[in-house]
Amino acid sequence: MLIKTLRLENFRQFKGTTEVNFSRDTNRNVTIILGNNTYGKTTLLQAFNWCLYGKANFDGDNVLLNRELALDMQNGAQETVEVEVVLVRAEDEYIITRKQEYNCSGGKVHGRALPTVEVSIKGADGQTKPVKRNQKISELINNLLPESLSKYFFFDTERISNVGTDKNIAGAVKNFVGLSVLENAHRHLGNRAAKTTVVGKFYAAMDLDGDARARDASNKMQSAEEARKKNDEALDMCNNQIDLCEARKAEVEQILRNNQSTSVLQKEKDILERQILRDEKNLKKATERYFSYFSANALRFFIQPLPGMAENFLESADITDKGVRDVTRATIEELIRRGRCICGQEICMGNEAYRHLMAEIAYVSPESIGVTVRHYREKLKSFSHSHKEIFADIGRLYEEITELKHQIEENEDDLDNRRKEISGKEDMKPYEKELDDIRRRLSKLNDQRDSLNQKSDSLKRDIEYFQKIYDSLMATSAKNREAKEFLTYAEEIKEWLEKSLKNKEQQLRESLLEELSKIFKKMYHGQRKIELDEKYQTKLYAVINGHEEELTLSEGLKRVRNFSFIAGLVALAKKKIFKDLEIPSEAYPLVMDAPFSNTDEEHTANISEVLPQIAEQVIMFVMQKDWANAEPVMSQRVGKKYRLNKISETFTKIEEV
Repeated sequence: MLIKTLRLENFRQFKGTTEVNFSRDTNRNVTIILGNNTYGKTTLLQAFNWCLYGKANFDGDNVLLNRELALDMQNGAQETVEVEVVLVRAEDEYIITRKQEYNCSGGKVHGRALPTVEVSIKGADGQTKPVKRNQKISELINNLLPESLSKYFFFDTERISNVGTDKNIAGAVKNFVGLSVLENAHRHLGNRAAKTTVVGKFYAAMDLDGDARARDASNKMQSAEEARKKNDEALDMCNNQIDLCEARKAEVEQILRNNQSTSVLQKEKDILERQILRDEKNLKKATERYFSYFSANALRFFIQPLPGMAENFLESADITDKGVRDVTRATIEELIRRGRCICGQEICMGNEAYRHLMAEIAYVSPESIGVTVRHYREKLKSFSHSHKEIFADIGRLYEEITELKHQIEENEDDLDNRRKEISGKEDMKPYEKELDDIRRRLSKLNDQRDSLNQKSDSLKRDIEYFQKIYDSLMATSAKNREAKEFLTYAEEIKEWLEKSLKNKEQQLRESLLEELSKIFKKMYHGQRKIELDEKYQTKLYAVINGHEEELTLSEGLKRVRNFSFIAGLVALAKKKIFKDLEIPSEAYPLVMDAPFSNTDEEHTANISEVLPQIAEQVIMFVMQKDWANAEPVMSQRVGKKYRLNKISETFTKIEEV
């Protein structure tokens, strides 16, 4: 399927009649239309969509009539917007025309009713025949260029950035290669719970009135089928949420890996802040202990010099101490009164014992200062020792305070350094928190999925159980025998289709990945690896430190991935990969708006070389500055070249170069 011409009548800024003929030459299969922003490149792309599918997407208003004409219209005047696309398939030409009438009334311009679309077919004999409206024109157009695939062969590069990661991409891929035919057949066969499907109709045709038990088993089986369907829908939703969480988890982990040094600095900063807080609390407690101890022992602390001075004074004083320690005058007088010493010696007036005792009285207290001084010295020694311990305790408390202050100062210096290193860098804490939240969410979702899988298995067993009961009850019914046989055939065919679809999907995925990999290597000049998951979504990987890691894509890399994916689909559509299916291979054109924006010079050259080799027809709306990089590579493949000439903000002409 190739595009022959595009004709515009008063469509947006293309006032009057504008016609473009596109190159269909095998060797020069590229048509280039040059124009800067606001010149009408996107308008040309939207003209295809409006003509074929009745849809146009413009920023701002979607009025299609040229603004200059609209402003000049008087009450009662009428103007027509028309777009015609001529498609070529084999030897037939399909002329598709869509029109919209505009009237002016009350000083305002209005679109009249709905647009009309007409299709004519010009055969190899040169005869043109219109397609009658009762032949479902929209279905005919969709058979030529399916609307579900339109965004891939009418590609708006700047508006679409998720090609290859679109959640609906699987259906588009299957449409490209015709595998959707098998899927439609599989859905058409259906199941017993869906009464409008083939299997459901055969099942409903059985007469259950004659056997209440069979009817009960049937009802329970249908209830279990419905419950299983709801459970499967919940399981699909759960799996989708898991996929989204896993994808976001990979992105956050990549961000954290890219900012690992910042994360380490933040953790060190947090540790230092907590340590400073603990040390400040300990410093406050140590200071309180110091003042409390000092207050309780202040007097003993400040009189410490005095005992030493007194001791020195008493040492230098000439005080002879001849008395017996702890013997007092009263003790001696008591001995004399008793008349006998404690040793048994008799004491009487005038004898030798009496004379010694009287002589001793002179040296004992209160007559002897020496004894008193000796006692005082001993107390001074004890007092001085306890005061030295107080001094040592106060010293230890003060040393603890000093060490804590020094430790706080060092940690504050380290904290200041960490803050300077972190300054200007993105805070990783929100990402770390998000990653923890995602992990908890994934854990819950995985538990939910396990529960749903268990419930699905349980419902499946219930269905099989009630099926056996029903089959055993209905086996003897002659009336239901024929319907049961048809039902068996239909379910066997459905089972065969399921297996065939599974095998063909695997083959399709492998073939597409093979094409993608070859094309991506040609387009991309770096060391990257492209992969395709079960949902046909693409992911790029790089080998870092011996491990494959998924990449966060730049805009330029997204563009290269998008073109690789589209080119891979186009290449796959040309091949007949399923030999056992009577599905003809189909070539699709590639129509692209601003294909080289956000791609560097080398990637532009690679894309320019590869796309014309893959697609049988390439039509590009390109800015002059981007074409400068593509022209040296693509010029030899260019069969047609046009330039957009902007006359005013509301009027553009197309001139062939």
